[in-house]
Amino acid sequence: MKSKLIIWMSLVCVVTACSSPDAETYYRQGKELREANEPVAAMEAFIAATRVNSTEYIYKGRSYSNMATMCRIGERHELAYALYEQSAEQFLLSQDTLAYAFALNNMAWEQAVIGQKAQALALMDSAIFICPDELLQNKVVETKAAAYLYAEQYDSLLLYTQHVPVKSVYFDILRSQAYTFIAKYDSALYYARLVVEQTDNPRYLDDAYYILTQYDSTAQADDIRALAATRADIQRSLERNDATWMEAMLLAEEALKPSGSLIKGEVWILLVFFGIAFIGGVTILVVRIRRRRICTMEQQYRTLRQSKKLRDELQLDDYGLFCAVCNERLGGIADKLEQRGLSEREIRICVLVLIGLSYAEIAEVLYRAESGIGKDKYVIAKRLGVSVKDLQDTLRQITSGK
Repeated sequence: MKSKLIIWMSLVCVVTACSSPDAETYYRQGKELREANEPVAAMEAFIAATRVNSTEYIYKGRSYSNMATMCRIGERHELAYALYEQSAEQFLLSQDTLAYAFALNNMAWEQAVIGQKAQALALMDSAIFICPDELLQNKVVETKAAAYLYAEQYDSLLLYTQHVPVKSVYFDILRSQAYTFIAKYDSALYYARLVVEQTDNPRYLDDAYYILTQYDSTAQADDIRALAATRADIQRSLERNDATWMEAMLLAEEALKPSGSLIKGEVWILLVFFGIAFIGGVTILVVRIRRRRICTMEQQYRTLRQSKKLRDELQLDDYGLFCAVCNERLGGIADKLEQRGLSEREIRICVLVLIGLSYAEIAEVLYRAESGIGKDKYVIAKRLGVSVKDLQDTLRQITSGK
C-alpha cells in the first residue's frame, strides 16, 4: 500500500513539473499582477518566465524589460540597467531588431540618469544604427535630452531641445527644470504651465507643481488648490519605497544570479515529497527574520517621510533637539555624520535624503531653492567619497553601522 502511494505521489510530481506554464503564460500573469499593483507577485511571475527552459526569447526579453521598468520606478537605476541588458540579449536571440534597439535605448536612459553621459550616447548611436525606426528615434531624442539634464549641461539641453523636430511634453518639463537651475524663472514658469495644460502624468505634474508654487507669486489661488489636491495622488503614484516594492527589488536582484539560486515551485513539491521540507521551513524562517529586521528601519524611514508635520517631528529648527531625535530614531546618524566633519546644514539635508525625500521635497521642508539642494548634495557626496546617486545607500550603510 505504501509503495503504491509513493508511486502515485511521484507521478503527481512528474505531471505537475511537465505541465508547468510556459514563458508566455508567466509573462502575461506578471503583466496582470503589475497592473493590479501587486509588485512582489508580478516580479515572481516575470522571474519564472525567464527561468523556463525554452526558446521563448521574446517573452523572456519582455519579462526582463518589465522587471527593469519596475526597478526604474523604484529608482534602482543600476539594477534596471542590468535587467535591460538581459532583455537586450534575449531580444537579440529572438532576432527582433526593433525590440533589441529599444532595449539599448533603455540602457542608455539608465546610464544617463546615473551620470554616465558618454556611455549613454554610445548606446543611443548603436540603437539608431541597428534600427532607424521613427518611433525609436523619437525615444532616443528624449533620452539624449535627459543625458544633458543629468550631466547638468543646462545650456546644451536648451539648445538641443530647440533644434530637434520632436514635440514632447517631456521636453517641456526638461526645459522648465533647466531654466530653474539657471535662475530664469519666467521661462521656467512658462514651460511648467504648458506641462499642466498638456498632461496628467503624475511625475511631470509633480515637478511642474513645485516650480509653480515656488516661483509664481501671481498664480491663481484656485489653480494652486487644484494642483495641491492632485498632489496626494501624485505622491501615492510616486511612492515606490514601501515594503512590498522593496521586496520586489530584492527579487529582481536575485533574478540576475544563476538560475540555480532560485528554486521553482515544482522543485519545492519534490523536496516535500522526498522529506526535505524541514530545510525549506528553516530557510523561510531565516528569510522572514532577515526581512523583518530590514523592514523595521524602512518603516521608520517611511513613517518620517509620510509625516505631515515633518519639521516639528524632527525638530529641524532646534539643532540640539534635531540631533537627539535623529540619534534615537535613526541609528545615531547625527553623531556619526558629525564625526565625519559635516556641518549642521549638511546633516539636516543628509537626514532628509536618508528617509527618501526628493530634491523638491527637501527644498520645500527647508524653505530653500531646489538648485541649492542639488549643489549641497554634490558637496556632501564628495566629502563622503561617493557619487550623488550612491548618497542615500551610503547614508543607510552609515546608519546600520556597516
